[in-house]
Amino acid sequence: MKLKIKLIIIISFLINLSCNRDKKESMENKIHPDDTSCMEELHLAKKDISNAKLVYCNYTGNIVYHPLRAQKQMDSLLHKFKVKFQNEGSPCVIENNRNYHCYCEYMEEKIVEKYGEKFIDSLLFKADSIYILKHLDETFYNGSLSGTWDKPALFPNDTHYDQTNHSGLQKVFERIVKYPKDYIYTKEANSLSYFQIYLDIDEKGKAKIIDHHFVFWNGKTKQENYNKKYWDYFKNIAFSLIEGTTWIPAKIKNINVKSRNNIIIYLK
Repeated sequence: MKLKIKLIIIISFLINLSCNRDKKESMENKIHPDDTSCMEELHLAKKDISNAKLVYCNYTGNIVYHPLRAQKQMDSLLHKFKVKFQNEGSPCVIENNRNYHCYCEYMEEKIVEKYGEKFIDSLLFKADSIYILKHLDETFYNGSLSGTWDKPALFPNDTHYDQTNHSGLQKVFERIVKYPKDYIYTKEANSLSYFQIYLDIDEKGKAKIIDHHFVFWNGKTKQENYNKKYWDYFKNIAFSLIEGTTWIPAKIKNINVKSRNNIIIYLK
């Protein structure tokens, strides 16, 4: 009987020790004594929490503003849990021993305590999914106001996710193209030879080319724009492959979307 009691005590001790190790230290314990603004923010956060006010902070950057495209949807989902949505910017100049997000970090801790660590991520995923389903007519791309995709469009047999370099397309192109005898190869160091293509790919995988240009540059001789008489030959092969193939569409939250793409086919 005594042995069982000892075992129970030891197991309880080990469980408590493990829980304490896993528990993150509160930001409250990391405030520098001179950081009075942080202390004021912490006081405000505690006051709001005592009044049943929880706030989720969406960080928007500083010089470049990055809003949440699904802000309206996220705000609506948070409202169901009596959590408010708030955008939080960051200063351009950072001083030592200062925390510029004390209010938000303390609120984040309390949200995690109440709803769990995956709560916010799950709501962000749901909010973005709702937004995308309501905006399937939009074309997503890097730098667009609506943001970019989670996964870029793929050419069949691409080996990895990459907006610009498509190994499947490159492989098929190289299998078809025949370089003429008087073609000038680009072999010197710091030289370039490629075909750049701008295209839209819809949610069904249909590609439409918008623009294109060739780059030939010899780093040794400084010669450029050579092999011009073969540009149409390369273009016809590439365009036929790109527009004649059904692509795997870009995805956001596992939803097929329209995307604008900038791809490269490398030449010898």
